Amino acid sequence: MKNKLKIVISLILMLTMTIPLTILPITKADTATEIPTFLLLNVGPNPIGVGQTAQVNAFMSKPPLTAGLGGSGTMYQKITVDVTQPDGTTKTLGPFTSDGTGGTWCTFTPDRAGNYTFKASYPGQHVEEYLTSFLGGPPVFYNLTYLPSESDTYTLTVQADPIPMYNPPALPGEYWSRPIYSTNYNWATLGGSWLGLAAPAFATTGDYDATGNFQPYSTAPNTGHIMWVQPTHFGGQPGSPISNDQMSQYMSTTIASNFFEPIILNGVLYYTEYAGPNAQKASWKAVDIRTGETLWTRSAGESGNEVIRMGQILRFHSIQEFGSWAFLYSCPSASFFGTPGYFSIYDAKTGEYMANITGIQNVGFLADYEEEQEGTLLGYYTGGGNLTLWNSTKLMMANSFDKITIRPTGTYNWSQGIEWTVPIPTTIGNQPMNGAMSIAARTKDVILLRYAPSPGMFSALSYGYQTTAGFNAKTGALLWGPKNQTIPNLHDVSILTAGEGVYVLHDKDTDEAYGYSLTTGDQVWGPVKLPGNAWSHLSRAAEAAYGRIYIFDFGGYINALDAATGKIDWTFTPRSAGYNTGYGVYPLWYNAMISDGKLFVSESHMYDPPVYPGAQQLAINCTDGSLVWGMLSFTGRVPTACADGYLIQWNSYDNQIYSIGKGPTDTSIAASPKVSEQGSSVVIEGKVIDISAGTKDSDRSARFPDGVPVVSDESMSPWMEYVYMQQPKPTNATGVPVELYVMDSNGNYRSIGTTKTDINGYYSYQWTPDIDGKYTVYGVFSGSESYWPSQAETTFAVDPVKPTPTTQQIQSSSMADQYLLPGIIAIIIAIAVGFAVTILVLRKRP
Repeated sequence: MKNKLKIVISLILMLTMTIPLTILPITKADTATEIPTFLLLNVGPNPIGVGQTAQVNAFMSKPPLTAGLGGSGTMYQKITVDVTQPDGTTKTLGPFTSDGTGGTWCTFTPDRAGNYTFKASYPGQHVEEYLTSFLGGPPVFYNLTYLPSESDTYTLTVQADPIPMYNPPALPGEYWSRPIYSTNYNWATLGGSWLGLAAPAFATTGDYDATGNFQPYSTAPNTGHIMWVQPTHFGGQPGSPISNDQMSQYMSTTIASNFFEPIILNGVLYYTEYAGPNAQKASWKAVDIRTGETLWTRSAGESGNEVIRMGQILRFHSIQEFGSWAFLYSCPSASFFGTPGYFSIYDAKTGEYMANITGIQNVGFLADYEEEQEGTLLGYYTGGGNLTLWNSTKLMMANSFDKITIRPTGTYNWSQGIEWTVPIPTTIGNQPMNGAMSIAARTKDVILLRYAPSPGMFSALSYGYQTTAGFNAKTGALLWGPKNQTIPNLHDVSILTAGEGVYVLHDKDTDEAYGYSLTTGDQVWGPVKLPGNAWSHLSRAAEAAYGRIYIFDFGGYINALDAATGKIDWTFTPRSAGYNTGYGVYPLWYNAMISDGKLFVSESHMYDPPVYPGAQQLAINCTDGSLVWGMLSFTGRVPTACADGYLIQWNSYDNQIYSIGKGPTDTSIAASPKVSEQGSSVVIEGKVIDISAGTKDSDRSARFPDGVPVVSDESMSPWMEYVYMQQPKPTNATGVPVELYVMDSNGNYRSIGTTKTDINGYYSYQWTPDIDGKYTVYGVFSGSESYWPSQAETTFAVDPVKPTPTTQQIQSSSMADQYLLPGIIAIIIAIAVGFAVTILVLRKRP
């Protein structure tokens, strides 16, 4: 916020500046050229409330003639701003020196209501020196005098009540995707990247950074809901006549071949696609982590033999521009423990080549988010008796124009990025050390150096002592040490992890852990006996986060130790594997990952067969050690990544990438009959289906032509195993609640009940409307830990009951009527007959 107005002013001035050095012939002379100046002032916003901050911007009408490229040269100096407060007292802000555009700024926070007046002043100055033009070229001698100037008076109105500030949209309650709109500032907490700044054993990349696999900037899934799957190689059983056992699947665990190493930037997964047992680089792929869509594919670097080594998002601020860029770094493959020959830099959006870095060192990196150029990559390494810090932004700014605009191009030498080099002590007091210390741990605050002599390359067998020292990670200053410390003699002792203020030593022979302060080097706790079994002794690894050290082992145990005291807060005990493994339990391997309060560990091992059945990816609650969820997976040595709330893992069981996270849904609804009479019931029905990208691939579309049903969180893991891993359909899977609401003919919106979907995603509800008229009915699935919400609506009508038609009543005849009426009729007939006979007789007379 503080820099926004300054940046706008700077850009305007840069666009409107003249180029005086090419049109003003100033040469060495005894008489100085007088240059008039015009000082402007703005204070805003105006008005503001008491306690709110105003931005004070003082700037000249044109940049100083003596300003050079990239902030060099002589600027306007001793600019001050006088503030007259409502009580008549004055305060002076400054003095300030302008930047290359001629502007400067500060902030002012009023403590009472009223009118404040501001006036900026510049005393003038004389410049007599050789300077390089903003446009470059040979130095030019300047002998000139900037004349004094003052701004107009500016009045700031301060009221008692604060003025409103921008309130960004709330965090989404529905499915979202990249890009995150620029002004949705708080949505950044949903994002995160996985830069791949370090590598697990025998890999090229894939770990979060050189400290470990703690991802603090992303949410992580609370269930095993799968978004999509995508193969990297042939996977699973080859089929007859190849044997069908635990050692016949398509290769997925050898250390001699790479399979999958994830890097994630801006919601895009980047990885090198390998071909066959020689681990040839077939291509690079960029894949949307939400949909599995391949965004681009290209050759494996310009040489065709490069791997994607790491990613970077750099927030670059300068006088000229501000914002972020995303880069990929590649390198040619190197042999085990070897150093590749160079890095290349590529644009992450397109995969296009940008620049080259030669003479590189093989280091683990950290990303620095505490300096102005956030996301700068820092590489620490030792060599020639020195500890060295390499800075990626310093390298990219090696030429003068890149000081104001980051434009990686051409070829850089690694040495151009060296920020500092400091000597490593070789003595303790007056006594020389027996060996040279090297980097044992990298954290954002302390770089730990250690020397612990051992008789073998692959053994941590101790000779009974270690020499350690701690260096300030920012400045290279020696914080403490070297210290000569006693450790168990001829025991297998090694460092497990560093973080949360300590580094942890582990005695493999006694199953004990020791904590040492990173800020003093002193032992602060231990030995702590770690609960476990015989298999736990074979290997242990650890991650540091949330004030704890999480130690997991080959015996399936996890112990969470308080980083400050060493107290065991909780222990996770392994489940029985029966005959599935040769250990009776499921071992836990190195590549654990922590994010969003969950520890993700794999029940697998690195490369020795068999790929036993039943192994799972476990999500463990970091606070209490409870199981959040688990699902079939065998990740081996392949690292698991997390970004934007999605877990990306590779499964050795089928050699496929799995994207796990919260998926979108679709709810449908219908009502019948569409028109009914009041007093009759209506049946409301529909479905709730999973519309994640994976449900639309060829396998799922063929098996679930009507869509993949949505199920409860409790049923998620076995359901996903059925949908994506060819496991049996769970018969006890349960559905999700669907809430039903209506808007009646009187405009009243109300709930009419809740129903639940079945295993096919179908729901129904019978309801009798209570008034007539038109209804709109809504079916609402409110979402879960596995799914985003969705809803649907339809209409029906209820007619009033039709009135019964009125009919005329017929009076029944009496008994008398039944006898009298026929008699009367007979008499009338008799008279008529007699009358007719008389007439005939009279006619016959002559």
